[in-house]
Amino acid sequence: MSFTDILRAEFKLEYNDMLRRKSVLFMLIMYPYLFTLFALFIGYAGGSPEVFVEKFGLNPVLYLITSSYILMSILASVDVLLWRPLYDSENGTLVYIISSPVNRLKYYMALPFPRYTELLLMGATSILPVYVYYYGLEGVLLSLLVITLIAVGCVLMVPFAIFVAGVCHRVGESWRIINIVRPIVMILMGVYYPRFYIPLIGYIIGSLIPSSFIVEIIQRTLLHLESNTHLLMAIAFTLFFLYLPAGAWSIKAWEVKKVKEGVKIS
Repeated sequence: MSFTDILRAEFKLEYNDMLRRKSVLFMLIMYPYLFTLFALFIGYAGGSPEVFVEKFGLNPVLYLITSSYILMSILASVDVLLWRPLYDSENGTLVYIISSPVNRLKYYMALPFPRYTELLLMGATSILPVYVYYYGLEGVLLSLLVITLIAVGCVLMVPFAIFVAGVCHRVGESWRIINIVRPIVMILMGVYYPRFYIPLIGYIIGSLIPSSFIVEIIQRTLLHLESNTHLLMAIAFTLFFLYLPAGAWSIKAWEVKKVKEGVKIS
């Protein structure tokens, strides 16, 4: 089975499910606004937006809508890799996947691709109108830049997510570990708070995550801070290629462990 065949199957699975559960599509579009409104409500209750602007140099609405879009985009592309093995195990299809001749790395690399088209839709309905409201026509170009960078960041995140998934599923109660790891990764990436403002040790650990550099480029662009974009991009792509063999090994090691234990088929 080729990579194209896997993509075709995943697109059919994702969009049939999306058409069957239209509420998921609605929540995908609404989430950035809900996250932003909730954060603004908490922020206004405890302080003034002028303090936020003074500290960050950016309107809180612009920062929060961008952060929520980054958060949803990364999670949408990563969650399918973290949770699919559990889904296949519970549904009894894991044994067939393990015994199939499909290249594991190609299979897991293909899983998030249908979500990328959804992320484009979410960007067009969230940051695009907000950016246009605040920046005018210049906001169109800025939003397209952010959406493009996020798309790149999601792709660069895949081998890292495969590696983490393999490690987590080799341990018992993997769903608990995943629920702990996800928010920690988001924090270290700088999704909630700019990574270049956190303590040095956090910045160093976060530098092991490929997409953290893409998030930093986006935040520095919005905050009009000096940024060595080419260097950050180079590091992100280097980590992407380094995690490819690590991810393949991680998944293979998990499958070997699963075969030794016996895979549940019903």
